[in-house]
Formats: sequence, structure tokens, C-alpha cells
Amino acid sequence: MDEANNKLYYLRGSTKYMMLDFNIPPGGSYVGQLPSFGLRTIYVSGTDSVRTYRVEVTNASAIEKSEYQAERGLGLRRMYYYHYYLTFWGYSREYSAFEMLRFNKNGDTIYNVQAWAPILTYYSNPNISVFEKTFIVNTTHDMHNYYAQYTSDINFNDSLFIWYYYSNDSVSTTPVLSAVAATTPTTTFTMQLDSTKMKAGLKFRYRFTLRDKFFRPKLVSSPSPIGVHTLTYKPTVGLIEDDSQIPVSIDLKSFPNPVSLNNNLGNQSATIRFNMPVAGYAKGTLYDILGRTVTDILDGNFPAGENSIKLMLQDFLRASMFLD
Repeated sequence: MDEANNKLYYLRGSTKYMMLDFNIPPGGSYVGQLPSFGLRTIYVSGTDSVRTYRVEVTNASAIEKSEYQAERGLGLRRMYYYHYYLTFWGYSREYSAFEMLRFNKNGDTIYNVQAWAPILTYYSNPNISVFEKTFIVNTTHDMHNYYAQYTSDINFNDSLFIWYYYSNDSVSTTPVLSAVAATTPTTTFTMQLDSTKMKAGLKFRYRFTLRDKFFRPKLVSSPSPIGVHTLTYKPTVGLIEDDSQIPVSIDLKSFPNPVSLNNNLGNQSATIRFNMPVAGYAKGTLYDILGRTVTDILDGNFPAGENSIKLMLQDFLRASMFLD
């Protein structure tokens, strides 16, 4: 955001493009560039409280339109329309959202950051067959609930991820991350479970993560960012949904926190402290925010009480870690 000139830009690579000009009043226009549209005339409509910035492109088979709407006190959101014609009639709409609104009126600069977030709940549901599991997950959003009074087809969520693996007391498979498009108010999908592994006594452990369409996406997980749901196979009854497993706290801490390649005055390392309730084996794995494995950071036996290790970030050039 260029506060001095009251304009919003976006970066593609190292090039900066002027996107929204808040100096232009409703009814005016200017030449700017919205993502994926190139340099275009952008039309401004609405009022001082709610402004819409629109660009429209027509070709031989379709009308493509992108709108950015800034509403005082609610934020900045995008609506994307694709209207087909000649081939068939109809249109699709897609929404995304920003976290910050900047609006200038009578010399006053107003910032507004909203606490909008996705909402995810999951309850076990019956199976189609023994090893074919259909998941029905409630996937909505704070913004869905607000804007439902204006439109019914809004969807501010992007993807629902399921992170899963098979394990027992001594064996664990490599975790897999799979994504499906998130819908509202529920997302439904079916998975074929590995009957061989489950008949051999391995349990199917999984976690859901819902990501929204904010420019800096927000995520929520079920049962928790570190917990798992569990399915167990019993020959006499089929699949059984066990209680959700959320690990007992081991008082995990990091200094500095957050830590990345660009902080701590060039000292690209972090000290991780953790508490062992009793002496024994411990394994620590670094994951990214979607649950994908980056690397193992500890693997061995540790004494009871507080332990610490040093993580050298230059060994993981693309990793950044945020510990709660």
C-alpha cells in the first residue's frame, strides 16, 4: 500500500503494478492492472462507503469480469465472473478476500482488520462399505454467514485438506496430504482405505485442515493442528471411529519465535526446548503449515526433564517455522 499516494499495488516477481487507486471517486475511471488482466481501464462505482473497481474483457466466446469491492468496516473482497455465451448460457462466480481495508475520506486514513476465519467441524458418519469411507465435513466461513443475507452462492473457502497415514505401535507409513475443493455448507468426498494394512492391524489416522481465500490464507484444523482422528478395523463390526487423539503438552518452546531465515540479526538458528515426562525415545518432525514433512529434527533417547536442540535454518532454505 502506497500511503502517500493512496494507491494499492501488487507484486509479480520483482515488478510492481498499480491495482486500485483510492483517489478516483465513484463514477470515474483510471488505467491500472488487476491480476491476470494486464493493463486495462478500471471503472469505479458505488459510494464513499462501498466502492467497486471493475474491469471487463469480452472475446468471441465469453465475458470475463473481475471486481474488487471495498466496504468501510468490512474489508476488501474480490468477485470474479466468467460468463459463457455462444456455447452455452451461464456463469461462474468466485470470491476471495483481503484482511485489510484502507479507505481515504476527508483526509482521514482508516485501517480495519477483520477476524474473519474459516469454520470447520467434523463428526463421524456411516460408511458406504467396510473400506470405503465417505467424509461429510461442515465447511463454512464467518464471511459466508455475514454475506448470506445478500447472496446464497458465496464461497470464501478454497480447499479442504485431509492429512493421513496408517500406523500401529511399531509401524507408521509416510503421511499423505490430499486436497479437495471446499464447498459450503458441507464438503463431501469418498476415500478407498487400504484394506490390507487395516486387516494387518494398522489404524487409519487423519486430520482435516480448511484453507480460505484470503491473500494470506487462514487455516483451521479438526481435531487440532497436532491431533488426529482414528479409524480401527474390527472383523466382526467393520470400521470403528475411535476418540480423537490430541497429544498431551510437552511444553514445546522455540527461541526466537517466530524464526525464519531473515530474522534474529543474521543468526539463522533456533533453540527448541521440550519437556520429557519420563526418560525415553522421542522423535520430532518439522512440518509446513499444511502438514507436509520438511525434515526430522530429533530422533533418539532423551532423559526426563527439559531438553534442548539447535535447529540450523540454513539447512532448510525454504523452511520457516512458527511454534505455538
